[in-house]
Formats: sequence, structure tokens, C-alpha cells
Amino acid sequence: MTSTASGSPAEPATVRPRSPYIDVLRAAAIVRVFLQHTVPLGALTALLPAMWVMFGLAGYLTAVSLRRGGPGHTVRSRLRRLLPPLWMLGAIAVPLMLLHGWHPFTWSDLIPWVFPLVNPPGSEWGAAFVITLWYLRVYLWFVLLSPLLWWLFQRAPVATLLTPLGAAVLLSTVLTLPGSRLTDVIWSTAAYGTAWVLGYARESGLLDRLAWPACLAVAGALGLAALLRAAADPEGLQDQLALVLWGTGVVLVALRARPRLAWLAAAAPLRRAVALLNARAVTVYVWQLPMVALGTWLLGGLAGPPALTVTVAAVLTACAVLCFGWVEDLAAKRSPALVPTVPAPRRAAAEGARTPSRATAV
Repeated sequence: MTSTASGSPAEPATVRPRSPYIDVLRAAAIVRVFLQHTVPLGALTALLPAMWVMFGLAGYLTAVSLRRGGPGHTVRSRLRRLLPPLWMLGAIAVPLMLLHGWHPFTWSDLIPWVFPLVNPPGSEWGAAFVITLWYLRVYLWFVLLSPLLWWLFQRAPVATLLTPLGAAVLLSTVLTLPGSRLTDVIWSTAAYGTAWVLGYARESGLLDRLAWPACLAVAGALGLAALLRAAADPEGLQDQLALVLWGTGVVLVALRARPRLAWLAAAAPLRRAVALLNARAVTVYVWQLPMVALGTWLLGGLAGPPALTVTVAAVLTACAVLCFGWVEDLAAKRSPALVPTVPAPRRAAAEGARTPSRATAV
């Protein structure tokens, strides 16, 4: 089976409206990550495995860019949007950690804060600044690998889809790699690789050719395998392979779906919130855990109802986004603004009836 492709990757594609469904799905994943850090609930992970969804959506949007602009443009534009928010965080986090006694510290520790091929390091005091930055490291590797993955997917889509998942199974059952930074890169590429390539399958139209009964059967098999793995492991649903299987199954269904969400155009407050989250996605992600930690410290003994913790953390995160979100405007070559302009809703008929070789605009 081969993917549908008309012309070279650099062939100009018809510009289409943004997909409301893609924007809503990404906004929901961001909110899920925030809630998991404020009021941890295991059910949230099961209902929406946010990291797999985010990598699936990132793979889809990267495939759109690859088809339109080619590999060079895609890698440059993705790096430009990914790295500046990290640099802004580092410009504040690194001096604060040094002031609070970051030992041992060497100048080489700054390299991952500039180009995170490995997780940016930090001090024990500054753990909230660095814990979630692994996502940027994994995303960076996928961006760098995206031209190769796209080339392989166009020639052997099914094999390219299944190879990362198969590697994750092998690494969890047969192979044992010593813990290292390289191992982290290998594991994360395997764990999220199939979700990323499923984004390619959505963009190419390959998922559209998978009938819903077959899609649900595959997703159900992955879910059942995840539950069986969890039942046999002391860690339960926290077992790494169980999470991979479950997350991949959910992403398969999520990316196969193409709801129009026409009602969103009339729900102005919700539409605006979704648009703002998408315009400030990286800023929200890198600052939400530091703001959760700050909110917990400010509340101290007053911390009571979870709603209070969520509210304080949300307000602080919103303040951080107002202060630093303009970096994403500059990175996207937009005029910097405290609050990005939300475009008027457009009829997005393309999401429900698009040709397989054309994609929704990024």
C-alpha cells in the first residue's frame, strides 16, 4: 500500500482554512497536561493521552509543511517556532537556578538550553523549570528526522508506521538498554514515533482509506493489549509499554476522525480560547509547571479545594503567557502582541471533504 502524493513535496498546495477539529484537539491536550500537573488524576491519562495526541498532531502539521515547502523549509520553520520560547524560559530559569546554588554547574550545561538534543539540565531547586522540557527534546528529534521519515513513509507507509511501535515493544520485553541520554532518545522516538507517523497518514489520506470498523478493531486490540500489559505489571497503567499501546490506539481513532465542528464558529468565547491556546501552545507548555509550583508555594497552608489550586495556577500561567507569549509571534514572523489576534471563523468544508493529497493550512 502506498500513500497518495501528487507531485514533489515542494508542490504548492491549495490554501485551506484551519481545521477547527485539529485546533480543538490540540487545545484539549494542552489543558489535559495542565490539569495533570495541578490535580493529578489517572483517569485523565486514560481519557486523553495528551503527549501521544500532541505528537500525532505535530506529525500531521509537519507533513502539511513538508508537502508544501519541502524538507529544508519545514525544518527551519519548526525550529524557529520551537526554540525561542525555550530560550526565553532559559534566560530566566538559568540565572535563578544559579542564584539559588546550582551545583555542580558547567558551561556545557547551557548547550541543551540552546539546542536541546538532550534534556536541558537544572538544579534541584529549579526542577519545575526542567521536568517537562523532555517534550521539546523529543519534538526536536522528530523535526530533524521528519524529512527521512517522510521519504520512508511515501515509499513504505505501513512499515514506517509499525516500526516505531515494534521497537517500543522490543525495548520493553526483549532488549534491555543501559540508562543514558542516548537511551532516552531511542526510547522516546520508539514510544511516540507511530503517533507522529499517524499524522503523516492523516495528511496523505491513508487513514481516510481505513474503514471505521477496521480502525476501531485495531484501536481496540491496542487498548486490550495495554490493559493486559498493565494487569501483569506491578506499575499497572503506569507501565511504559502499556502507555505506548493505549496512547497509540487513542491517537489512531483521534486522527481518523474528521468532525466539522461547525458549531464552534457560533461559540465565540470557546473559539477564542481555542485559538489563543494554539497561538501560544509552546509558551503555555513550558511555563505551566513553573507557575503551578509558584502557585503551590503562594498558597502554602491555604491550599484546600483542587479548584483553588487550578484557579491560581491558571491565573499565573496566563500572566506568564502575557509576559512571554510575544516570543511566539516573533518566531512565527508575526507582529508581537500581548494577546494574539483571533481570525474570524471561516467555513472549513475542507475538513470533511478534502482530497487526500491536500491538507488543512497550518
